[in-house]
Amino acid sequence: METIKVYTLQETAEILKADTKIILNEIEGGHLQAFRVGNDWRTTEQSIVEFIAGGGSQAVDSTLAKPSSVQTKLQEAPAFQYTWPSGSTEKYPLAYEGVFEDTSRHFEVKLGIGEREAAGKNRKRVLVLLNGRPTVEFAGVDDFDNTDLVASLITLPNRKRLKAHQPIPKEYRSFDVRPYNSLIKGPRAAKAMAVVAKIDDLDTIVAHAVNRAMYRDQL
Repeated sequence: METIKVYTLQETAEILKADTKIILNEIEGGHLQAFRVGNDWRTTEQSIVEFIAGGGSQAVDSTLAKPSSVQTKLQEAPAFQYTWPSGSTEKYPLAYEGVFEDTSRHFEVKLGIGEREAAGKNRKRVLVLLNGRPTVEFAGVDDFDNTDLVASLITLPNRKRLKAHQPIPKEYRSFDVRPYNSLIKGPRAAKAMAVVAKIDDLDTIVAHAVNRAMYRDQL
């Protein structure tokens, strides 16, 4: 087995000629891939090479990120309702349907916009079905009336939600990712990371669903 060169946070900082706090920020921002050994971070030579080759730090854009290489072909569709396995039925007065395509995937898409209670407040709700299967949901943020923003939790292939201290997966680096409970406050508001998008940014909303479907297929 080929030897893997592993570096501590301090050693990584010395290689990149930067303060350890800066390196930690790059790790927590998902720009530099790393892993934990106990409570301590470690990186590999390959991670450092990829960080440099990729241009290093990625400046945070104040505008909403939009996935690249996305071709979402949706058209407005008739209102519909969806019955969950629990037996409850929800109505979606505004709906879209069509397809998602990229270089390797094709999904039949149905997207509905309605309302439902979440975190102690009635909120806008977006449901995305891929090939007829409910895949992700978005909820309107606390100041939705001013921003039109909705948020959806990121669930990893291991079925656990992405936590703030974890690197952002590469599939989500072109998205606007923020702590869910910084945008949606109230009872049972999750302490995890979420994709944030304008409610009319259907490309981003559907691309998040495609990532979730991809993760689900890895189980």
